[in-house]
Amino acid sequence: MPQKYFTIEGVATYLHHTGTTTLPGVAPDQSRGESVLCLHGVGGNGAVFAPFMQRLAKHHSPLAFDQPGHGRSGGLDSLGSVERMTDFTRAVIEKLDLRQPVLLGHSLGSAIALEYALRYPQEVRALVLCSSGARLEILDSVLDLHRRVTEGRERRPFSRELFSAAASPEILRQGFMEDMKTDPRARFGDMLAARDWNADKRLDALAAPTLIVWGEDEQPALAAQAELLSARLRSARKLIVPKAGHMLPLEAPEALAGGVDRFLADLAR
Repeated sequence: MPQKYFTIEGVATYLHHTGTTTLPGVAPDQSRGESVLCLHGVGGNGAVFAPFMQRLAKHHSPLAFDQPGHGRSGGLDSLGSVERMTDFTRAVIEKLDLRQPVLLGHSLGSAIALEYALRYPQEVRALVLCSSGARLEILDSVLDLHRRVTEGRERRPFSRELFSAAASPEILRQGFMEDMKTDPRARFGDMLAARDWNADKRLDALAAPTLIVWGEDEQPALAAQAELLSARLRSARKLIVPKAGHMLPLEAPEALAGGVDRFLADLAR
């Protein structure tokens, strides 16, 4: 899958896209179907969407980027809040001249997508919210563990429970490798940002057509939040993906792409 750098707000920002490569400083071609901008979750990077993007590219123009301090983008630290991540996402959209993109978020990326649509309703074509709700609960025990990791007092953990029991060793290995690309300090900052964000009281203002997706093997608390979001957004569609956990972009790219493809086809009609 092609990748390239753009300088956005002084940060070397790593972009993942489909289709042909372009000259330095030139945005990728977005002429096929809808522009779908994928936003990664806590401690992640845009590469987690690669299998999904390859499938969706048959009819649309998906792309993703690594937030500052994540993957191969510049910096070491998280931006620290969903609001600042939303601002940076808008700068990416403006730099690439994306016109009313579909925002597809995973986990914390869904919070960014939802925040963006609430703040800039005229700039969003539709939302796809994966593995998330209107708020993101992070247990104090989890925060304490990752705080100790940043202080060098604990080994960096790999969260097997984020994956379905059906996930293959290859998928787990890929998840581990992507997880290692981001500094623990950025992951911890993401967790604090997730903990502090809550859109529950603002949902009535959401105007964008929305698809809510989660895996059937999602952690119970997260699945409950996704189900609650689906109930609050009465016009939203929902899709529950079999044999997938929290990391469904990696675990079930074919099913996710198929569901998004159908959603966008109906949107076009």
